[in-house]
Amino acid sequence: MAITKLNLQPITTESDYSNIKIGDSKFTDDIWDLSLFITAKTTKESQKKINFDFIKNKDMKHTVKLYTYYRLGKVKPRTVRDNINGQLPLFIQYCKLNGIDSFNEIFKEIFLDYALWLKEDKKVAQRTGYLCCIVVEEIIKIGQIKGWNVPKINIFVDFTSLDLWDIKKDLKENKTKPIPEDVFDKILQCALKEKNILTKAGIIIQSQTGLRINEVLSIRQGCVHTTNNGYDYIEVTLSKTEKGEPIIHKVFINELVKNVVTELEEYTKELRSESGLKELFIIRNNGIRVLNGDKWGENRLPNFIKRWDIRDSKGNLYPLKSHQFRATFVRELIKQKVPIAYIMKQFAHVSIEMTSHYLTLQEEEVKEIYSDMILGKDSKIAGLRAKEIKTKLDEQFRGKTEQEIDIIISNLSKSMSFNPLPTGVCLYDFRRGNCSDGDGCFFYNCPNYVTEVKFYPILKQELDLMEKEMARYKELGQQRSWERQYVKYKYLKPLVDSLEDQINEEEKC
Repeated sequence: MAITKLNLQPITTESDYSNIKIGDSKFTDDIWDLSLFITAKTTKESQKKINFDFIKNKDMKHTVKLYTYYRLGKVKPRTVRDNINGQLPLFIQYCKLNGIDSFNEIFKEIFLDYALWLKEDKKVAQRTGYLCCIVVEEIIKIGQIKGWNVPKINIFVDFTSLDLWDIKKDLKENKTKPIPEDVFDKILQCALKEKNILTKAGIIIQSQTGLRINEVLSIRQGCVHTTNNGYDYIEVTLSKTEKGEPIIHKVFINELVKNVVTELEEYTKELRSESGLKELFIIRNNGIRVLNGDKWGENRLPNFIKRWDIRDSKGNLYPLKSHQFRATFVRELIKQKVPIAYIMKQFAHVSIEMTSHYLTLQEEEVKEIYSDMILGKDSKIAGLRAKEIKTKLDEQFRGKTEQEIDIIISNLSKSMSFNPLPTGVCLYDFRRGNCSDGDGCFFYNCPNYVTEVKFYPILKQELDLMEKEMARYKELGQQRSWERQYVKYKYLKPLVDSLEDQINEEEKC
């Protein structure tokens, strides 16, 4: 299985750091060897190590190590190495030139001066400047939560590294949003009727699995298998792995995918026999060859959209991008009320071997989807803090363009936690430590719980069942059982009522 992040033991400011291990290295070492975790043959040995020796000040070095240790539990080791040895040295150089001996001395004016120094003295590129600033911003923000030696006040009240380097436009353009539900439904309906089997198969498989198009195009003859439990899955070639080598990746499929793969196998049978190729997405074009992923997005998708006249809400032909199917796939899972934690466990630990890689993009997409769902201008939410959240958002959105609102939501989502629940979202920030309620969480009465109109059907069903159960307890004279149900009912009923009111209000409009 491809390693994406390390499972490290928790530490606190009171921990004995000499006993903390990172692979074969100790926390107190100036070089952390990550060779156990970065196994790609294409990676140089020097790039498998994090070297803290460039930080001469002990206090700053300790804070950077705490941040590094924290990050190793969140993202790929190679990414952390780039953060520390690629982006942080310029900040340490700036601190040395200005006699700064601790992160605790970094206030707003100093941070702004550092950004100016990068621009004018070092003349770094826009993207480089942003990366050099964001790592310092994160050290301070995480350090404030964890109790490290950093400023106690929030110095990023009216600006962020994103603002200073003005790369919002680039980030906005790179953001992959899910396909609108009505457009997605039409795409799928048209794909089922599509005469070109290659286009049909590609769209159906992507829409039902969330795989990248190159992964879909890699499927080969006999790629469909069945587990001992009777579940169908498909084997694809996964090239983007931590090991740097292609691996066979297994993904569960439904009947739509199974049927279209069978159709595709039959369609390409003669071409495979003639060419000796095992791949299913093959065409005769200057010989027999496998379809190209780039050409797929440039030619087949636009032609499909035009052929079936699929348009957006403004009446324009929908500008479908292949990668949108991944984000849409996650959204559909959320719509079906499948807890993301369960999905992650399924894809990583079911009887057939799965790779944790598949979920790395989904985590970001889940955050994007939930931020749009809960924080969006037209969101319909309920919960103890719902009114407070909407009021604050309305203040920020007032007078802003749609693009500016998207940027506000994107910035907010980066500073918030969205922990998926079966009927909503928990906004508790686990960087502060475990929630005091632990596994005994009863979320309807928690200020961190927020739900949205998409969860209304399941909440209404739960309320109806609860009312029937309470009525039965009344008839049986089981007062204590009725009271236990009523504790939940008195919090659930206002949530359902609030969502119903918002639904009715929208229908009137």
